[in-house]
Formats: sequence, C-alpha cells, structure tokens
Amino acid sequence: MMSTKFGLLTIAAMIAWTANGQTYIGQILHRNIYQYAKLVCQADTCTFSIPYVDGAKTYRIPLTLINTTDWAIKRGAELWRFNTRFENGNLTGTLFLPTGQQTITFFEQTSPVEKTELAKYEGVFEDDLHRKVIIYSRFDYLHMMSPYSEETMSLKPLGENNFWSVSGEASKFSNLANSQFQALTISCRQDIEHHLHRVPSFTIEDLWIPIGEDTLFAQIFLPASKEQVPACLVLPGGGSVGMENYIYEARLFASHGVASLVFDKSGNGKSKGNGHFDLQSFEEKNEQYKTLFRYLQNHPSVDPQKTGVHGPSEGGRLALMMAIDLADTIAYTIASSGPFMTFREGQLYAMDQHHRNMGVKEVDNMHIRQIWNDYYTGIMAGKIDTALIEKANTYRTRNARLFLPPNTTAMPGSPRKEDIENDRVVQESGKITCPLLLQYGENDQRVNAQKSLDNLIPQLSDAGLTQTIFYKRGNHSIMTPEYQICTGYTSDKINWLKEIGIID
Repeated sequence: MMSTKFGLLTIAAMIAWTANGQTYIGQILHRNIYQYAKLVCQADTCTFSIPYVDGAKTYRIPLTLINTTDWAIKRGAELWRFNTRFENGNLTGTLFLPTGQQTITFFEQTSPVEKTELAKYEGVFEDDLHRKVIIYSRFDYLHMMSPYSEETMSLKPLGENNFWSVSGEASKFSNLANSQFQALTISCRQDIEHHLHRVPSFTIEDLWIPIGEDTLFAQIFLPASKEQVPACLVLPGGGSVGMENYIYEARLFASHGVASLVFDKSGNGKSKGNGHFDLQSFEEKNEQYKTLFRYLQNHPSVDPQKTGVHGPSEGGRLALMMAIDLADTIAYTIASSGPFMTFREGQLYAMDQHHRNMGVKEVDNMHIRQIWNDYYTGIMAGKIDTALIEKANTYRTRNARLFLPPNTTAMPGSPRKEDIENDRVVQESGKITCPLLLQYGENDQRVNAQKSLDNLIPQLSDAGLTQTIFYKRGNHSIMTPEYQICTGYTSDKINWLKEIGIID
C-alpha cells in the first residue's frame, strides 16, 4: 500500500459547501509519480481533475454522491474508486486504482493572501544545512523556490499562514516580528520536517547606465554583505518580453550571495535613447552587453574576479560571444537553450517544428523552408525578388497562421544581413577559458540543442570545463507542458557555482 500525508479529500464535507463553491487540493500517486489533483465544488455538483496529466479535462461527480463516502470516476478504461470521510476540514480516505490502493488527503483551499500582506512572507529562509528557500510574490500570489523538491511552485493557502504546493510540501510561517515572519517550517512527504529561519536577503537599486546614445534602465540585486560578493550579468533572450521575465534568475542568484544585474534592452521598457534592440546586430548587442559587464564588475560591492554572465536563448549565444571577447575577465558563463549555429540554421529549424506542429504537409513545409532560405539570401544580397514574395503569398492565402516572410520586397530592419551567417560563437569558441554550464529542455522546438552541442563542444579548447544538462519534458523555456519550471533548473545553477568555487 502506498501512503502519503498529502493526497485527496472526502465527499462528506460537501454538505457544508456554500453556493459560492469550494476547492480542495492534494495529490495522488499515479504511475509512480505524485500528481496534483483537485475537487471543485459548487452548490449542486463537483468536478475532479488531474490538471498536469489530463489537461483541462474534468470528471463530474453526481449530486447523489454528496451524502455518501463511496464514489468513483471513470477515467478512460480505468475505474477509480474512492472511500473518503470529512476530517478536520479536509477530505481523507483511500483511493483504489487498478494498480493498487493508496491513502489520500485533500486540503481545503482558502482565499488568497491580500496583496498588502504579501511582504510579510517574502524573503530568504535558511535551514541548519544552509539550504535556502526563497519566497517571492508574482502577479499578487506567493511563490516558493524549494531546495527540497528542487521546484518552483505557487503557494496555495490552506488557512492562516499555512500553505500547500503541488510538490507536496506544506509550509507554515510563524514568529511575526518587524512586520515579517521570521520562521518557516516545511513538511515534506513521509512526515519529514525542515525548520528554517529568515536570513538577510538583498536590496534592489534602480540604475540608468549610459551606453553610446542610449541609456539603459537596469536593476542591481545586492546581497547583504560587508565584503565584496560574486556577481552575474543576467542577459535577456530574444524579443521584447521585458526585464521582468529575467528577474527570476536575478532573484535566485542574489538570494545565494551573487549580486545580479538585469536590464531593459535598447528601445524596450524604461530604457531611453534612439537605439532599438530589434535593429541591432548580434555584434552591436555584444558591445553593449560587454559595457554592462564592465559596469557590474567595477561596482564597489562586487568581486571582479568572480563575475560572470547568464543568458537564455539569444542571450545564451551572446553570453558565449562575451566569454570569447572577455576571456581574461569573465569568471563563468551559464547559457540556457543557447543556439550555437548560424541565425539561418536556427530559424529554419524552428520554422520546421512550428509548421509540423500545425499539421502542415511535409512537402509544403519543405517549400516554405526554401522560401525562407531564399529570403535570407536576398537580405544578404541586398535585394528580395518579387517572385519569392509571390510564392510566399500563395501559401499565405491558404493559411493565415503560417509563418512566412512579410508581403513586401523592402529590406527588413531585422534580421540584419550580418547576422544571418554569423557563426563566430562556434568558430572562436576555442578562446573561451572559463567554466560553462549549458542547460537545455529535451523537447526544445525552438533551438536544435543537439546540433548546437555538436557544433560547439569539439571547438572548445577544454571541453572538461563544460557541463551540459538536459531537462526531461522541458521546452525552449525549460518548462514542462504544464508550464512548470523543470525540476532542478535552479538548484543545478547554484550547485554548479559552488562546484567551481564562485560561492561557498
């Protein structure tokens, strides 16, 4: 029999549910993996779901089950039987599966924490083994980075200062002093408890950094320390997602004693000036980012010998370009989902995957690929053929969702012709002398991870300085299909920084 402190809840409690409804949350052990499950109940009906397994599919529980302890759902070819009872506000009991039975508990989910109260919980907590739990708010909900599950989860409220997460961890905050909770207890599966206390976190300072004709807006996350600390320049990926998307890594590093600088690209967010990232070449961005790196490295709070760079996607390419050009000063480089190939190769791969996912016929996909290839050749030559655009338009009239060149022969502002065949990140990678951490999702359909590694690794002067990690079911953003950050994505960075001597 499989037993766990965290699982599903009981039906007898339904008699107390109001017309406004109630949600109960927990876990089941399904095919050797604990999965998030929930019951959502209104006045006259309830639905059961396993969101990370079945997506949006729900299973309706008939009203006649409200006053009984035995109920069931038909899930495909399987019959799942439940025997439950209402106990201390939760639903507990037994789930009978074709593969066996298990003890289950569903917890009553309460109202979210008020926005004005979130700061009481936020911060960094540490246990006796110096493992850190990071609590932060995003979109007015609390989230936790846990070293125990190696996951990042939202905290679902169960009552006053009590929370539960889909990793199966229950969190209880206590000892409110100076307007913040000073203690945190995390209960994991099998009744293992971790006791943590609040430790000094970091401060955030706004910066305006002039670079040429632009002034980039940045924020520096500074750990609490009287001595100089290691540092990391956190690069953005491609596109205009904005600085907020990369504060996640900056917060992570700063919580572990690494000062972090994150910024808005030229022409984006709060940055000022006539420049725009979409009209910049890789080399122009590289020059800007190197200036930011030197700014960070020279900050009075930073140890210049332990300053490195982190970049996702396009930022991963640029992180390695910086490691090539600043080989004598960059202490380490972390690249996630980095495309180590030409822009042309990378884009053609991504378009192939996109159109296949749309169900485009392979022969049409091949023709569209050739159109794009010729389009890039036209950009490099400075002339785009009218006949090429006409070919693209024949596909455009068939399906408006196809990814095709714009309906014009005018030269685009992006991509720049000098980027299309820029392969310097591979050809000059032998100049890199610092340790490299390369992280990829195994289901990345935007970057050809294996091809990137096949290009890069043989060119490195010391491949032993490089560690590569693939994350199961991870996409280009290293997230699962359920939009969860892959397990280990954050802890692997921290453990690697410890391994190479950047942090203790």
